[in-house]
Amino acid sequence: MSEQLPVLLLIPHYNNPAALVKSLASIGANEPCDVLVVDDGSVRAPIDMTAANGAYQGCGRLRVLNLPQNKGIEGALNAGLAWAKSRGYEWIARLDCGDENVSDRITRQLSFLAKHPEVVLLGGAASFVDQHGVEQFVLRHPTGQAEILQFMKKNSAYIHPSVMFKLSAVDTLGGYPLDMPAAEDYALFWALARQFPVANLPDVLIKYELDPNGISLGKRKTQLQSRLKLQRKYFDGSPAAVAGIARTVALLAMPYELAFKIKAKLRKEKA
Repeated sequence: MSEQLPVLLLIPHYNNPAALVKSLASIGANEPCDVLVVDDGSVRAPIDMTAANGAYQGCGRLRVLNLPQNKGIEGALNAGLAWAKSRGYEWIARLDCGDENVSDRITRQLSFLAKHPEVVLLGGAASFVDQHGVEQFVLRHPTGQAEILQFMKKNSAYIHPSVMFKLSAVDTLGGYPLDMPAAEDYALFWALARQFPVANLPDVLIKYELDPNGISLGKRKTQLQSRLKLQRKYFDGSPAAVAGIARTVALLAMPYELAFKIKAKLRKEKA
């Protein structure tokens, strides 16, 4: 395992070692990626390296970058990108603690990118499961550039832990922005889609665990406020842009529990 593999799978961690073990165990044995876990200053529940090494059965190297203090997800991800850049990685894949890859997720994405070398950002669909692992719905986003840009006026066209992106392209934008709290991915992916070719696969690449109690009301409001800021930044007067802002304003006024139930119901009906 001395040879560096083509992709670095970047996983931020903060006080959630059991979820990290779950994610590491989902990485296929033949997936051509190394793994970097960025521990964002965990104190209450640091990484259990024995459990982590036991769970990870991949063919690449598993590394841990320990940050001396908590930076928040944007800072943790940017620290991981800087580490990757210093070691010459070309592609970064993402995964969050608690979410799971399908066994050949990295291979599928690399296969598409080999056929479409112009693409710098590639996401995919996700199976949203409850806390017992039962699928509730599958979320798919537009696959083509024009449709992705149109969808971005409403919300992100990417499921963050499903993406793979070219590090050099993200580097030209300065990494994840620090001025869009809880929507750093939306901001980065919108900027990439405006400047470079991007795409989504229709394939399910990850399992994403739904936890109605997992997002605090404060974080939700912060995320929606950042989303609104982005929608105003890129506002072009189109009906889609107007509708996107109206939707975000409505969600800001709606209790999280109600919004969660409505979204889940609509997505089940579309499935």
